[in-house]
Amino acid sequence: MYANRPRIKVPLAPIDTILEASTIALLIALWIYVIISYNSLPEIVPTHVDIKGNVDGTGHKNTIWFLLGITTIITIGLHVLTKFPHIHNYMVKITEENAEHNYQISNRLLRFVNILTLLLLAYVCYSSIQKAFGNDFFLESALMYIIIAYSVVMPIVLIVFMLKNQKDPKSK
Repeated sequence: MYANRPRIKVPLAPIDTILEASTIALLIALWIYVIISYNSLPEIVPTHVDIKGNVDGTGHKNTIWFLLGITTIITIGLHVLTKFPHIHNYMVKITEENAEHNYQISNRLLRFVNILTLLLLAYVCYSSIQKAFGNDFFLESALMYIIIAYSVVMPIVLIVFMLKNQKDPKSK
């Protein structure tokens, strides 16, 4: 299916560099926060909260490493996926003429999804640690709703942009 697609190196626009740097900085900050907080955590920490912020699941404090590990794997996995835009799914036929344009949009979408996923998982991790310390850190789901809404809207906007600005090889 994608064997015949052009394999090109997609140049980074300034927004792409900002997204990449922000994602790396946030992941490093999350690791530092967990490492600093870990020894002070009680043996039992919240592992799940309901929509109102009430703890409805607990586990050993080591579960925080599982959450951090999954977060790191997802973040690195999405980053690696941007290196292979020729294997992404597209709504248009990829040609030599439109490959760079479509690859750039697809990679940008992945970068936005990556940082939004990281923000959501960092929020869960931070919230869990704060709850374990007895602090009532829960934004009544507002932050989660904003991130989820943005995660739905951004891909739609980028897909519309990709389709609207599709380069027609016959127009040259």
